[in-house]
Amino acid sequence: MTLERFIIPIHYNLKIVPCPVNFTFLGECSIEICIAEPTYGITLNAKELDIQTAAARDPLSGEEGYSVTATSVSYNIDEETITLEFPEPLYVGTSWILDVTYVGLVNDKLNGFYRSEYTDADNNVHQLTTTQFQSTHARRAFPCWDEPSVKATFFLTLVAPQGMTCLSNMSVGSTTLLPNGMQEVSFLKTPIMATYLLAWTIGDFDYIETYTSGEFNGERVQCRLYAPLGLAKHGEYSLDLAVKSVEYFSRLFDIPYPLPKLDLVAVPDFSPGAMENWGLITFRTYAVLLDEYGTNERKREIAATVIHEISHQWFGNLVTMDWWSDLWLFEGFATHLAYIVVDELFPDWDIWSEFVKRIQEVLKHDALRTSHPVEVGVENPSDITQIFDEVSYMKGASVLRMLSAWLGQEQMLKGVRKFMHKYMWGNATTEDLWVTLAEECKVDVPEFMHKWTRQTGYPVLSIIELDESTIMIRQNLFLSTGDLQEEEDTLLWPVPLAISTADNPTPRNIMLDTKEMVLKVDTTKWFKFNTGQTGFYRIAYPPKIIDLLGQALGRGIESLDAANRIGLLTDAAALVASGHTPTSSFLTLLKYFEDEEDYMVWSEISYRLQELFSVWLEQPSYIMNGLKEVQRRLFTKIVKRLGWDSPAEEEDSATGNLRALAIRYAGRAGDPEIVAEARRRFRIFMNDRNMSAIAPDLRFPVFEIVLRTTTGVEEYEAVVNYYRETYMPGEKVVALTVLGYGHSPELIHRTLAFAVSPEVRSQDILTAVSTLRSSVRGRAALWNFMRRYWDILYERHCDDIRFLDYFVLLGIGSFSSVERYREIQEFFSTKDTSSCERILATCLEGIRMQILWLQRDREDVERWLSVNGYLTTTRSIEEDPLCLSPTVSGHHSPSMLDQGVLGLSNVGRSRSSSFADVLSETYHTPRSDSSANSSCSSSPPTVYQQDDYHQRETHQHHCHHHHYHQTQARSYTQQHHNHHHHHHHQDDRHSYSGAFINDMGAEASSQCHQEVDVGLGATVHQMDEMMTISDAKTAVTSRSLVSEMEMLRVSNDNEL
Repeated sequence: MTLERFIIPIHYNLKIVPCPVNFTFLGECSIEICIAEPTYGITLNAKELDIQTAAARDPLSGEEGYSVTATSVSYNIDEETITLEFPEPLYVGTSWILDVTYVGLVNDKLNGFYRSEYTDADNNVHQLTTTQFQSTHARRAFPCWDEPSVKATFFLTLVAPQGMTCLSNMSVGSTTLLPNGMQEVSFLKTPIMATYLLAWTIGDFDYIETYTSGEFNGERVQCRLYAPLGLAKHGEYSLDLAVKSVEYFSRLFDIPYPLPKLDLVAVPDFSPGAMENWGLITFRTYAVLLDEYGTNERKREIAATVIHEISHQWFGNLVTMDWWSDLWLFEGFATHLAYIVVDELFPDWDIWSEFVKRIQEVLKHDALRTSHPVEVGVENPSDITQIFDEVSYMKGASVLRMLSAWLGQEQMLKGVRKFMHKYMWGNATTEDLWVTLAEECKVDVPEFMHKWTRQTGYPVLSIIELDESTIMIRQNLFLSTGDLQEEEDTLLWPVPLAISTADNPTPRNIMLDTKEMVLKVDTTKWFKFNTGQTGFYRIAYPPKIIDLLGQALGRGIESLDAANRIGLLTDAAALVASGHTPTSSFLTLLKYFEDEEDYMVWSEISYRLQELFSVWLEQPSYIMNGLKEVQRRLFTKIVKRLGWDSPAEEEDSATGNLRALAIRYAGRAGDPEIVAEARRRFRIFMNDRNMSAIAPDLRFPVFEIVLRTTTGVEEYEAVVNYYRETYMPGEKVVALTVLGYGHSPELIHRTLAFAVSPEVRSQDILTAVSTLRSSVRGRAALWNFMRRYWDILYERHCDDIRFLDYFVLLGIGSFSSVERYREIQEFFSTKDTSSCERILATCLEGIRMQILWLQRDREDVERWLSVNGYLTTTRSIEEDPLCLSPTVSGHHSPSMLDQGVLGLSNVGRSRSSSFADVLSETYHTPRSDSSANSSCSSSPPTVYQQDDYHQRETHQHHCHHHHYHQTQARSYTQQHHNHHHHHHHQDDRHSYSGAFINDMGAEASSQCHQEVDVGLGATVHQMDEMMTISDAKTAVTSRSLVSEMEMLRVSNDNEL
């Protein structure tokens, strides 16, 4: 809900005085406002602020001044506003000054004005405070008009201990030493900007510094990178990128960087991956620091993140969205621009092939009925939070890239430049950009783009051969569940086809704007649509054309570059999962890629195999072993060609990446030589602390292989100790992420306990548990944990939608059985899910898709594996050394879950069977009852296999920015009372961390037919002891749990 516009702020004069003893701060805010009509009251945004005094004064009313004191302050908790009531009207015709003093919270929620800490290399603990205001958290720090279109200027003063670094958007204007050991630091006045872009940080930091080579506004721009003590030296890579990006965007937009300085700050506790505060960009330490052991992949990720944020200094900060409904445009465009610049700075990276890989997740998400249009209306803060998702970022970037390919990149950027000059210092809408581009390019851009941004989903184009020279193209809405109903298929899109043929590989642009089109094409030779993969749609080729394309790949046709090969793979895989074609067709297609050499292509192959493994995870081990053998043969061949070590001469980054990928997936498939070598290097690395034993690019693969292929605790403890000892954020993330690959009941329990211990930052909790989904045991443990502590978690995070979204995704998103589907429905039917309805519906629809896929193609996959010689074992009881999963000839152990899965395979159906049919026949219930809750056992599967499939994680910077009660009057005294009892909720973290371990044993351990040994009891005891931590310590170490998917995207690339 927006505020009334007859009162507009012009300037804020803000003073902040933190009180570290009780985690509060004193605020003084003087706001120059313009009143368009007389009023007795002023309503503005505020949250968790106790207003002490409020008065309005006329600065032009003479020496004495005219002032009116507010007689009452009312709080609207739902709308996050306060209303100041005055005894007489404030008149029109002058600028009033609204003076407000207040007390606020330096919270531990990682938004608003919050606190953090870090421990340096000498084990000294340093406290710091910082801000995160996007989207609607400035109101937690000062009363304001907290809307992107209500811009103003800001003058900020901070009071802090002498010697501490104080940073804000602008350079320091003056520093005054106070007699009590404090300092008062005032910053220069900002340009006009939105409240969410104001920022400040107070703490102990080192910094490195450089300047732009060119002058902007008559001076070279000072660029600094600040980091916790001892870490700034690891920011040289990011700082160099920042300088180059500032110069690039200044030329691109023909607008010099408008501020005198640019600071990049690495913050130890930070919910988004990064935030584009004007002149003071804040990052997670992992997202901006790169040590000498940083991998090539990390360099790419950091480059994309840093450049994305710097593009916002113009597109987002200088020109700002009018309202959050246009968020997609500014985030999508920043993402698109970042790829353009990365491609310019690093042409050998083939960044657009990576882009094609990255958009696969949003293509999957947008093919669900639970998706939403790119342009979506929002009203309240919770709505705003929910649209900070892949559709806003990556579909937005994708349709902008499609538009760029249609118009021509140079022509489009020319129009964008005109748009920037027209709206600089102000606000703009999506429609403003379309109109400007239409004027510049002489094309009906609005008509084209409205279909892509205002309609949910996208089309699949079916290619139908009419004869050897003619095809028909038909577009239909694409659904990943494959059960499209006729009444749903009413949408049409204007589709740029971009066709290449064997005789004419240069793409020919044709616009499909009807349901069907007949086209002359030689069908005796290969042809391909969506050349360059610039279009946001799928292509369904007939088998004949797929075979011709495969043969062309074998001949190394130059025009079928990496992006086109990835597109062929991803379309084929999506059509398999949705039931358009059998899974065997995709497995056959992989044979054409046996001699592939491109890293990006192999990365996509590995991801698609893990997707298949995840859905098939609970199948008999002889099937899983057959699928592993497919993977082993593909990737072992690459390892034999490239070896384990880089040659002495310079090697390109793509080759190093491919080596690491091949070792990881050949080892994951159980290749004995690779497993043995990984264990050998691991022992040297851990026992001798010889960092050179494992090259940086191989550290994650080796750690994973070792933990996957052993059941002992020694290796696990070595990784935990490495996490504790290393000082670098990137290395900590590697160690933390691989812990979930420890697959014994004891190690699963220890991972969960460790994740919620004070040793792990709250922002990293979900990183620690993410890879537990790699085994049936781990999935069961996560699901049990969610059920056991849902009420506690939901109560604490009902307004933190990002945490709930990602926790739900981790807890249930990987399942592919009817029983689990029913179980999830039953559990949540009695819960308040209003804050996570969208993700819950999305997960359930994803599970439906996975169930249908398995039901359709279980026998198809087994038949293909048998015919092609991959089934090396028989249907007998066996022990898979990697899966650790005894299976019985021909079927699983007879749990209800297995009975449900087997029930699917015993029913003969066409590929178009609906989910209702599956539920009905599996449970022998009438179809009309298919959505009702059923009473079913909560027992997990008894078959445990160790294969991995995570929700595909894109890079952290694409969902990186933003985390996101009854109307009543409430004084701050009540809020402050609640604050002093905030440790009650924080102690919840310790209570469930100590208790859940025994709960997990009831399900996972018993079904593994094993007992957790005494070592776990010690862990329980240690967790119980955490409850005795002092309130002050708890307040710092037990921060509220926050979303960690960005980090998962970084550390688990290629995994779902």
